[in-house]
Amino acid sequence: MSDGFREQVADIGSRASEWLFSALIFVFPFFAIPATIFPVALNKSYLLYFSALVIGIVYLASSLRTGVIKIPKSLGGIFLLVFLASVLVSSFFSQSTHSSFSGIGSEPGTLSAIGIFILTLILASMILDSEEKSLRAILALFGSFAVLFIFQAFQVFKVPLLPSLGRDVTFSLFGSWNEFGIFAGLILLMSAIFLESLPKSFLRIILWFLFSASLLAAVVVNFNAVWWVLAGVLIIFLAYNYSQRSGSNSLSKVTLGLLLVSLALIFSGNLVSDALDQFGIRFVEVRPNLEFTLKTASSALSENPIFGYGPNTFIYAWFNHRPSEILLTPFWQTRFNSGFGFIPTLLVTVGLFGMLFLLAFIAYFLYYGFKALIKSYSSPAFLILASFAAAIYLWVFAFIYSGGFSLLFPLFLLSGIFFGLAMKRGVIDYYEISFFEHSVSGFIGALSLILFIVLGASWASLLAQKYYAAILYGHGVEAISRGEYDAADNYFSRAIRFDRRDLYLRTSADLGITRLGQLVASSGSISQQELQQRFADTFAQTIKSAQDASAINPADAANWMNLGKIYEAVIPLQMREATDFAKGAYEKAGEAFPSSPEPLLASARVELSRNDLPRAREFLKAAISLK
Repeated sequence: MSDGFREQVADIGSRASEWLFSALIFVFPFFAIPATIFPVALNKSYLLYFSALVIGIVYLASSLRTGVIKIPKSLGGIFLLVFLASVLVSSFFSQSTHSSFSGIGSEPGTLSAIGIFILTLILASMILDSEEKSLRAILALFGSFAVLFIFQAFQVFKVPLLPSLGRDVTFSLFGSWNEFGIFAGLILLMSAIFLESLPKSFLRIILWFLFSASLLAAVVVNFNAVWWVLAGVLIIFLAYNYSQRSGSNSLSKVTLGLLLVSLALIFSGNLVSDALDQFGIRFVEVRPNLEFTLKTASSALSENPIFGYGPNTFIYAWFNHRPSEILLTPFWQTRFNSGFGFIPTLLVTVGLFGMLFLLAFIAYFLYYGFKALIKSYSSPAFLILASFAAAIYLWVFAFIYSGGFSLLFPLFLLSGIFFGLAMKRGVIDYYEISFFEHSVSGFIGALSLILFIVLGASWASLLAQKYYAAILYGHGVEAISRGEYDAADNYFSRAIRFDRRDLYLRTSADLGITRLGQLVASSGSISQQELQQRFADTFAQTIKSAQDASAINPADAANWMNLGKIYEAVIPLQMREATDFAKGAYEKAGEAFPSSPEPLLASARVELSRNDLPRAREFLKAAISLK
């Protein structure tokens, strides 16, 4: 293959992967489809899964044709890969491997999710590695916010553009209302840095619109943490600008003004909240505070300090180790899937070993970020500054907020853009591996790329089945709401065939209980023999679904409570051993969730059905002692 042809192939592959990346960046923030049970979160996650894998395969395939790939010569990549390896090991030793590897797909703390975030960072650093490419990617992010802002404006004024997705004024295509506020703060920060750095042009007019729109959006959301974090990052930016002492005297007017606005809004949050209440804009979000999260982590890590409870298993650590004070609050029954923030949650789920290397990577990122800032660069240096400041902003929120894919994707994207620009400018050195050289490194590099391509294609095919199952499950839930129980049962059966999730099985069992009630109610319209046969078949299917859910994920008390509820429902029918089976299921639920009074209360009901009043009283006293 001639050098000229290789360069042509490299150019085509590079442009294809870059434009695919830019398209993903533009579409991702407002992507939502009313085809699954979680139309925003679940569809966003699968969009990232499929897009990142396709982009990775295109880029690696073009690298194979050209025979050259760049790898950073730094400890940061090692820290990140060791962190990923620790998450993999933690998944194998998890309290619930069913939840740890992939979950339903929308959970940000699974092995699959963490893997795709790291892949996003790596691809961004390799593909968006120049000022021109990075600028196009960031402009795509700006354009996406403009679409979101227009949608949200209609939503706030109660003229929903997509009523099938949500009519509430605080519904957002980006994620939760607070996540939208955090994203608005991100755009506000980046547009301010752009306005400080770019010369007068048509682009500045657009940036002023983005600055004004993001400021308005952040004020309307009124999430106080946004102003605190913005103020902290802006102080760093202003210190950097004044230390460089370059440019005109008006160098920092925009960011200084934004800092003053942030400080004013920090201390007038109640006034803004009262004003927004008059327009019916209210949003309440419940999550464990930092104290409760750390208490849970302290107790949970006493069981497995090295690898934690397992990825995506915070809820099971919460079941076993939640602080007793939570029982005095209205949220004692709430199932918290995450803690105070994404990174504090990882302390519980992946343990001290993984947390150590993640913190080492963040320290590495900060070191090279400040190293890049203290050097003198030409005018395009604002891109490396903007990506670094934006990534810092999102890393802080990773510590103080439990964000989902909508926040973690731009976090790893902007971190990757910074690393790509840092390599381009020589802040970070890199190796250039040639596959066409007759060397061990060339052979290992080519073999690794081929394996990654095969792994990516296999991963994508598995994800496609899971996504299809999620769509079927969503259709099943909609069918139940319409009273179409036969159709719902068909959807659930097909979903379980493609992805045996305990949630799908548990919902199928709940549907079975409803259908059993329908059969009893229709006893006068069908023959006794047919009624008995249909009841027996439905009950067997219902029990099997509940048993399978408990067997697949025994760590979840909801599965055992569901199984006990089914057996308890048929106790009045004098079904043999139903009482014992119900008691056994509730005992398992109590073991999985020892601080909950619900299994004890359910056990008391079972004892009452047997007229064993002393035993029922014991269970009730035990339940009252907890709550």
